[in-house]
Amino acid sequence: MATRSKIAIENHNGTVTSIYCHWDGGIESNGRMLIDNYNTTSLNELVELGNISSLGTTPDDTIAFCRDRGDDFNFETYPNVETLFEDAFDIGIEYVYCLTKDELWLVSDGGPVIELQVAIEEGY
Repeated sequence: MATRSKIAIENHNGTVTSIYCHWDGGIESNGRMLIDNYNTTSLNELVELGNISSLGTTPDDTIAFCRDRGDDFNFETYPNVETLFEDAFDIGIEYVYCLTKDELWLVSDGGPVIELQVAIEEGY
């Protein structure tokens, strides 16, 4: 069964761009992979792929719906980080990850928004 997630980045102007990830969206998998492998530069490259089936350690290792399967290119935008975490839990999304413009990874499972590093350390 899929663990659906959204992966997002806060842009310089405060808006947020997000993509959908179908597989392995939990903190122990995608959360750890994001914090260990993605910064602003690499995350921008990832988001430019549009929605993804599964996250890799790099954008090149990621399976993207458009690039790798010929599906339509899709992504979503939100006016700010707060709106992302309020509105992103649709279509069965279980986790939302966002890299802020201050390079801080945040996560929520529909409850409080916390720092991803804290979630990993405390075993969420």
